Parts: sequence; C-alpha cells; structure tokens
Amino acid sequence: MKVLFLLASVFFASATLADCVYDGRSYPTGTIIGPFVCQPDGTWKKR
Repeated sequence: MKVLFLLASVFFASATLADCVYDGRSYPTGTIIGPFVCQPDGTWKKR
C-alpha cells in the first residue's frame, strides 16, 4: 500500500509541473522566446 501511495504521489507531483513546448522542445516556466513567456499552466503568453 505504501508503494502505491508513493507512486501516486510522484505521478501527481510531476503532473503539476507544466512545461511549455515550442518547436518540438520543452521549456521550463518563465522561459522567454521572442515575444512569448512560458506560463505555469504550460501555455505561451505575449509579454
């Protein structure tokens, strides 16, 4: 049971870390490419 809880915790923790994808590459939150900034929800917004 502990193993199941541990695996579920790791899965859900990693699911909350959204990276942004641009031109097939993944970028962390806060990355600036041209006029766009990677947001915590995994989207690109204009500066």
